[in-house]
Amino acid sequence: MQKRIIHGLVFIQTWGENTELLRVLKHSTHVVSVFHIMGRQSYLIDVNFDDKDQLEDWIYQIKTIKLGSGVPAVISIQSNKVIDVYKQKEDFDLKDYHDIKDRYHMFMMIDNPHDDEKLISLLESFPSVYSILHVQGEYSFIVEVITGEYDSFRELLKKIKSVQTIGHIETREVISVPKYRNRTLDESGKLISPQEDIREMYVL
Repeated sequence: MQKRIIHGLVFIQTWGENTELLRVLKHSTHVVSVFHIMGRQSYLIDVNFDDKDQLEDWIYQIKTIKLGSGVPAVISIQSNKVIDVYKQKEDFDLKDYHDIKDRYHMFMMIDNPHDDEKLISLLESFPSVYSILHVQGEYSFIVEVITGEYDSFRELLKKIKSVQTIGHIETREVISVPKYRNRTLDESGKLISPQEDIREMYVL
């Protein structure tokens, strides 16, 4: 990951489904991946920017999107700058997410003020943990979990809770993946590539 790039994960809370917001996210060159998630936030987005001005302009654009009634579509935006990537998926594409629809796909937000090494070592020992990101913001880590058995997730959660430095854990289950690593699906469900040569950076 190039240090000059501002790379982050952004949570967006909306007033339910909004096709215009999703259209903007899919076509934004700053948005690498979009995850539609359950919970108080609606989307988890992997983004990158060359500088803070680009980030500020993008946030302003997102906030100006309105519903048909004229009400702003976005309730809140929470940004988390990526500090370190301890684990990320390789050779993974949007099609892979569609092929695992029968599996549980979740993101865990973990607040861990102290002793990161112990937590990272624990997370790396679980095959169901696909991504481990150390972030700056409300949480210490955002962790992606994909598993075929919910019991294995319970086991992971139990092990994490046993780490005494953990302050708080939240889990968001993924509903769908509208965009992944700059790839989207066309109306027929066929995997397509963008026409423009946009940056291939990603953390998830």
